[in-house]
Amino acid sequence: MPYRDVRKPELDEIAQEINGKDLTTGKRLASFAALKDDGTTTAGDWIYTGHYPEAGNLSKRRDGVQDPAKNDPTGMDFYPNWAWSWPLNRRVLYNRASADPRGAAWDPKRPGIVWNPTTRQWTGDVPDYPATADPAKPESPLPFIMTGEGTGRLFSNGVADGPFPEHYEPIESPVDNPLHPTVSATPVAFLYDSAAGRPNRFGNRADYPYVATSYRLTEHEHYITQQIDQLVGLQPEAFVEIPAELAAEKGIETGDHVRVSSKRGKLEVRAVVTKRLGPLQIDGRTVYQIGIPIHWGFVGINTGQHWLANALTPFVGDASSRTPEFKAFLVNIEKL
Repeated sequence: MPYRDVRKPELDEIAQEINGKDLTTGKRLASFAALKDDGTTTAGDWIYTGHYPEAGNLSKRRDGVQDPAKNDPTGMDFYPNWAWSWPLNRRVLYNRASADPRGAAWDPKRPGIVWNPTTRQWTGDVPDYPATADPAKPESPLPFIMTGEGTGRLFSNGVADGPFPEHYEPIESPVDNPLHPTVSATPVAFLYDSAAGRPNRFGNRADYPYVATSYRLTEHEHYITQQIDQLVGLQPEAFVEIPAELAAEKGIETGDHVRVSSKRGKLEVRAVVTKRLGPLQIDGRTVYQIGIPIHWGFVGINTGQHWLANALTPFVGDASSRTPEFKAFLVNIEKL
């Protein structure tokens, strides 16, 4: 695409390029069905083809909640004229399953798609199904068109805590499992300390009353970008995010130094007070969440920033894959 400034493409130009176009006419495509394998069409990603047709940028649409009866006739929060959903503005994948074999909605008050015998088409959400496939005809496919048998699949073999999906709380949780409180966490989680012959180090909610989660920032990529001057300039110092309500209780303001501790270690960094992490009401009590970016902890340009987020995280792995449980654990916080 001919950018106005090749060194700094505009977001609108990139969106058009991702949508794709017909190279013979120069027109932007309205559907991925128009993509061809002969080199006459192009697109950045087929699932986004149609979000920016010749009519304009559909992802900018904001017709919705002001008039739900008009803008969401299904009553299922589809709002088809609010922005755009991939692919083809479809709001629910495999939505043929929302109708019975005859094409009538399983729940008439909340129809996903239904067969209209008058127009002989599926109506409602953009059908994830041949739009004119008559459900009365035996040759019509079953709802799950991407599987050979046309039905959903349940995989349970090889799962250590199976055979069926079950809800478990993290090893460190602010509440007991609402489904079965006496078995709150999975009993077959992989405990790294135990496997190494050491005592497990898990905190309780009395000593560590706040939930913590780790995440990445836009400006950094894991730890390696601590070697890049410009990115260090954008985010030079480790910090944690604290809900405004919790900060008020603790007398903490943005820029204050705080200590965040778990059963395993601590961080002493600056606080950023935010409204992004509001208080949660869980099991009749208020629960706060603290956000911890992961990018500091190894030597970089800013050599004073060696606090490691994983000094706090628990030594727990998924029962089947041993994926670490780094996204939910318990901490305490205090102002220094």
